[in-house]
Amino acid sequence: MKKIISLLLALLLAAGCLSVMVGCSENGTDDKKDETPQADGTPADAVEEEEEVWVDPFADTDFGGRSFRVSSSIDENDATNADYLIRGSGELNGEAVNDAVFNRNQKIAELLNIKFEFTETSFTVGSAEGDVKKLVVSGDDAFDVVVNDIRAMANLSRDGYIHNIYNAPVIDFDQNYWYTEAMKDCQFIEGGMYLLIGDYFTDALQSCHCLYQNKDILNNTYQDPNYITNIVFDGKWTYDAMISVIEQTHQDLNGDGQMKQGEDRFGFTCWGRWGSMIPFLIATDIQFIERTDEGPKYCFNNERSVEILDKMIQLFNHTEGSHYDLADASVATLQTLFSNSLTTLVGYNRLGDLSKFREVEFQMSALPYPKLNEEQEHYVTSMHDTSEIGVILMTLPLDSMEYVCTVLEVCGRETNRTVIPEWYENGLKVKYANGQDDAKMIDLIHDAITSPFALAYDQALSNFMMSSSFSTPLSNDNPDFASNYKKSEKVGNKALEKAYNKFAENLENGN
Repeated sequence: MKKIISLLLALLLAAGCLSVMVGCSENGTDDKKDETPQADGTPADAVEEEEEVWVDPFADTDFGGRSFRVSSSIDENDATNADYLIRGSGELNGEAVNDAVFNRNQKIAELLNIKFEFTETSFTVGSAEGDVKKLVVSGDDAFDVVVNDIRAMANLSRDGYIHNIYNAPVIDFDQNYWYTEAMKDCQFIEGGMYLLIGDYFTDALQSCHCLYQNKDILNNTYQDPNYITNIVFDGKWTYDAMISVIEQTHQDLNGDGQMKQGEDRFGFTCWGRWGSMIPFLIATDIQFIERTDEGPKYCFNNERSVEILDKMIQLFNHTEGSHYDLADASVATLQTLFSNSLTTLVGYNRLGDLSKFREVEFQMSALPYPKLNEEQEHYVTSMHDTSEIGVILMTLPLDSMEYVCTVLEVCGRETNRTVIPEWYENGLKVKYANGQDDAKMIDLIHDAITSPFALAYDQALSNFMMSSSFSTPLSNDNPDFASNYKKSEKVGNKALEKAYNKFAENLENGN
């Protein structure tokens, strides 16, 4: 899923210092010219290299004004949605990201001679699966692509309502604008790939989880605004390090001996424990399944999971200064508490939420979620089970697949070239990040986005992986991982076997 290399190349090109093309040396001066003469005696510097002319492979494509029908999510109950990055406002308005979206859509429409038709679809997290299923059952070929929650679309893929795109025509999954490893991770069986994840479906990036830190509070506590930032870059941002910061920075501001929301400053604030737990769990680099010749098998009944549950219980339930039980639970409340300097760290926010803090009057920046311990090699960034991805419904006739895949391929390419750089490079990293360290931190979070398997399929697998094994014990303050696992293991294994068999049946039936 890493796309930063292509983005950096674009920036280097703009700066005019891409060494392989213009010969800039590392210190910014021209490299010494090769003075060796050519075979005919002509000096080397007299030979001009011919520039390779790129020819768009879709330059001669003409779909005769055919409509490309997109169901674009506008569910306002989700923390983020894809609509403004897919449909946009439909006109130029001077806002950089919107204008990039508009220009991309116009360019693709002209290149392929198509007409975009967007339908604003408000499917809630609880209704999305059923609402999309109704479209298929009714035989309604209403959309060429549907954009909605990964969890709901994963369930529909299991039940045979979504086209298999494993051997999709035209789409080049080797290109970096497709998150191919993430799509592979969501395969139950080799040859069955159903979920489209990539740059065009930008919500997968904007909805990834991150923490936000108040650097002024850290400066007052540690005399260093970059106290946590330095720990992160040293690879030592762990559960224990975060717990220490929470304990050190919370404060009873009114001196009444009690910690109250809106009156006192907490070290960490989040919204509940289920949704807020997800990024902590995924950040431990937990591996839920291993793939075998007989299908996927659970592989997380081990000492690492015991430690994960123990640390989560400690952080949420037994760390003085942690606060999850909001009086008026909402993301807006979280953001207000953070903006009013009433919490040092805030959770259950997404990378795309950085733009909502432009008015704060203190130094702040994003942070990755902590590692389990210092032995863990990499930081890991989690998507959410409501991160929006794309699917092609079974109601689409097979003879339309090449058309739809062609448009999606060009959408991915052009999003990577125009919208992502504007939103990510010139938006998050420049407009909202405060200096090079903050921009580097955003890169770290972005580059650590990883396996969405559990997010996509936990519900389909009887909530065995995340809910039964971690969330419920966390809520019950029960650290006995082994007994909790054992209690739900039979149901989890049965659901896993059933899902695998269903996917295998879909393949046998040609989907």
